Amino acid sequence: MLKMMVSKKVLWLLLLIAGLLVCLGAPDALLAQETKVDLSLSLFPDSYYKKIVPGQDNALYVQVRNNGTSAITNIRFSSDKPTGWVVEFKPVSLDFLGAGSSQTIDFNIVPGRGTGRGDYNLTILADANETRAAASTVLRIESGTSVWLWIGVAVGILVVAGFIIIYLRFGRK
Repeated sequence: MLKMMVSKKVLWLLLLIAGLLVCLGAPDALLAQETKVDLSLSLFPDSYYKKIVPGQDNALYVQVRNNGTSAITNIRFSSDKPTGWVVEFKPVSLDFLGAGSSQTIDFNIVPGRGTGRGDYNLTILADANETRAAASTVLRIESGTSVWLWIGVAVGILVVAGFIIIYLRFGRK
């Protein structure tokens, strides 16, 4: 019986040592977590349509968030903008964004003065060394010039001129 107890103790001791050797032989595999890279952009205020005025500064904001478990480096901002528009970012890039952190970026949009009324799509891009993210919005211009406005004015002038000609030609006699 004593011999059996000693062999059980030795067996448990050998299992404990083997377990320690396995753990010490591969500590990285046991302790390391899978790294996740996840960059997101969200526009403020959080609405789909934004009303802007052509030829004027229109300030908007985008929140850049690192939802991952590792840092993201060298984040550069750009936009897919309509022709003739100017989009400026402040700051233009971020050197480092730690895991779980966020930062707000200001950007200014100046549509060209000749931009007509309507809805325009704007996509904000964030390119980093590790990943890429995008956010898009619809910008609405309500006070710009419209071709239909000028067509309506021309039709109105033609109608008034027609009535004047008819009145002068067939006026009361």
